[in-house]
Order: sequence, then structure tokens, then C-alpha cells
Amino acid sequence: MSNLSLINERSHPIETTWVIKNVILWSPFCAFALAHITEKFIFSYFIIGLIISPPLIYLYLKLAIENYHYEFGEKLITLKQGIISKSERTVMYGRIQNVCVSQGIINRLLGLASISIETASEGAGAKFVTKDSQYKTSLAGALLGFRSNRIGLPGLTHENALELKDILMKRIKDNPIDDAQSGL
Repeated sequence: MSNLSLINERSHPIETTWVIKNVILWSPFCAFALAHITEKFIFSYFIIGLIISPPLIYLYLKLAIENYHYEFGEKLITLKQGIISKSERTVMYGRIQNVCVSQGIINRLLGLASISIETASEGAGAKFVTKDSQYKTSLAGALLGFRSNRIGLPGLTHENALELKDILMKRIKDNPIDDAQSGL
């Protein structure tokens, strides 16, 4: 197992294969959306979208990855993200409630996995289901970065994802939250 001080985005990087996979998957959707700018489908806009969208998606994902930093410290996980608007967050291991390693069929074929970490965060809130609405959950690990009570590390090698999960589980066990930190 790796030295804890070296656990960050450089030692456990998001793979370029994940970026290429997302470019291939998202380009047709972007081209289709461009073709529907008017009320009817325009085939030439679709072709233009297929030419323009891959480099734009690739550029966006590479910038997002270059501006996403995480580090697993002794007591905290430190996260920084943002291309234009920068955000920083620290998470105590004792506030982590769930760690999930997931692999969809394409990720499994490519040897990739994603980690989704759920925290006991303020602002996460409860979600209520009514007969007019459906409860929607995001796919584990689909998120790059952090929002609300979720942290996502997609596009890791399967081995790195399992190693990070083991490290997280050990850190959670070694750093329980006490009553003074709980906010109660």
C-alpha cells in the first residue's frame, strides 16, 4: 500500500482512456443537440457538431482534470477544483458515510473504475418523493470533483480505485468523529 502522504491526483491519476471514452460517448449527443437548434433537425449542423464537439469536449475534460486536486492527509481529505471559479473543501474522514467503487460495462472493458464518496455534509438535505416527482440518483463515480455531499474520482485504474477504497476505509476507522466535531 502506498505511503499516505503521497496519495493525490499525481499518484492516482485520472486516466486519459477515461477522457477519450467520454469524448466518444458525448460527441454524438452534442452534435445532435446542435442539429436541433432550430425546430427541425438539420443534418449539416449534425455533421458540423460531430467535427467541432470532440476537441471541445476533450479540452474541457483536460482542463477540468488539470484543475482538480485531491490529497489524502492524516486526518483530512483536501479537495480543490475549478477552471474559472475555484473551490476548496476539506473533509474529515469521520464524516464519510459511504465509499463506493463502481465499474460500468465500458469501464470494465477498459480496466477503469470510479470512486464515489458520500459525506455527512450540511446542505445535502433530504430528498422527498411525491407522486409527481421521481427520486433520481446520480451514477456512482460519474461526478468529477465535489458537489453537495458527494465527491467523485472517476477514470482511475481498477487497482488504484480499490487501493484508495482500502485506504479510505482504514482512515475512516482510525479517525472516528467525536461529539465535539459532530455539530450536535
